Amino acid sequence: MQITKDTLVRLTYTLRYDKADGDIIESFDEKKALDIVMGHGVLFPVLEEKIMGLKAGDTFSLNLTPQEAYGEYDEEKVVRRPKVELLEGLPEEAAENIFEGNILQIVVDNEETHETMVMNAMVVEIKDDIVTLDFNHPLTGENLFFEGKILSVRPATAEEIKAAEEDEDDDDIQDEDIEDDQAEA
Repeated sequence: MQITKDTLVRLTYTLRYDKADGDIIESFDEKKALDIVMGHGVLFPVLEEKIMGLKAGDTFSLNLTPQEAYGEYDEEKVVRRPKVELLEGLPEEAAENIFEGNILQIVVDNEETHETMVMNAMVVEIKDDIVTLDFNHPLTGENLFFEGKILSVRPATAEEIKAAEEDEDDDDIQDEDIEDDQAEA
C-alpha cells in the first residue's frame, strides 16, 4: 500500500544538522518508531510531500532549508519581562527555575478565544530582574537533513483520523495564540 492522506505510517528517521554527516539531533529506530496519520500537518509539508506515494520498505532522505523547517530567526519572538511577572501566582520555589539557558513553559491566555496554552521559551538573559525570553524554536535558522525508512502503511481508523484532525486544529489555535501574544509583547 502506498502512503496517501489518511494512511497511518510507521517510520524511522534520523534528523541531523545540515547534511548526511552532520551531528545527530534526534533519531527514532525500529524499537522507537513513529506512527503518523498522513495529511494532517504532523510533518513539515516538504517532508510529507517527499514520502507521499512511498510504501513499506522504502527509504527517504531530504535536506530542509530553514524556510522549509522552523523558519528564520525572528527577533520579534524575543521578549523581556519582569521576573516578578513570570512568577505571579506560582509557588516561591518556582524562582529556582528561572536561570539562563533553562527552557520555561509559559502559560498564555488568548483573550479572544479564552483558550489557554503552554509555550516553551528559552531564558536568554537575566539582568536587573528583567528576564529575556526567546520563543524561537531551538532549530530555527538551521538547515536540517532527514533520512529514514517506511516500516508499514495501512489505512488509518476513523478514531486515528479524528485524533489527527483535533491535533491539527489545536496547532492552528496555538499558532494564532503565539502571534497574539507576540503582538502584546
